[in-house]
Amino acid sequence: MLSAVILAAGESRRMGEPKALVRFGRHFFLETIVANFRTAGIENPVVVLGHDAAHIQEKLGHLASRFVINKDYPCGQFSSVQTGVAALTADVEGVFLALVDQPQIGSQIIAMLKEAFLATSQKIVIPTCNGRRGHPPILPRALFEEIASAPPTENAAAIIRRHRELIREIETGDESILWNINTKQELQNLRARFNF
Repeated sequence: MLSAVILAAGESRRMGEPKALVRFGRHFFLETIVANFRTAGIENPVVVLGHDAAHIQEKLGHLASRFVINKDYPCGQFSSVQTGVAALTADVEGVFLALVDQPQIGSQIIAMLKEAFLATSQKIVIPTCNGRRGHPPILPRALFEEIASAPPTENAAAIIRRHRELIREIETGDESILWNINTKQELQNLRARFNF
């Protein structure tokens, strides 16, 4: 079984408001991301919250996703990766690492990556566009212990680099896997692309 960890614990300083609650069309970023995973067959993604967690849960409790709280979120994003991976059930064979500022990555891409992972069990699956690596990667269970034991100042990219032999790149032909929506200007550009 595959799961997903959606990283939504940061302070969103450059955006000026919680990115989980930024509007993308008629829905919030986090609503859109959870829906995209569910449409692709990832039924119950784990959402890692930290800063402003109570407010986000109040607004998005209807998602019926599993929310976990990273009290150490000021340590950096990897501490949220560790919190999310620790919350996964024993039957999870691999996990998507998804960022809350990428609602534009649709269910078709997620499904493509899912199928690639299931066809090459225990590989690290990374989407690419014209040879450039993007998100969301899938990490296999074989790396979960290493993630758990690493210092919170580590990062997922470093763990991936240490296991180059496991990497399988999947060309998507979709540049949206490269975009991070961190600022109001980037949000405006994204909305313009999607006519929102």
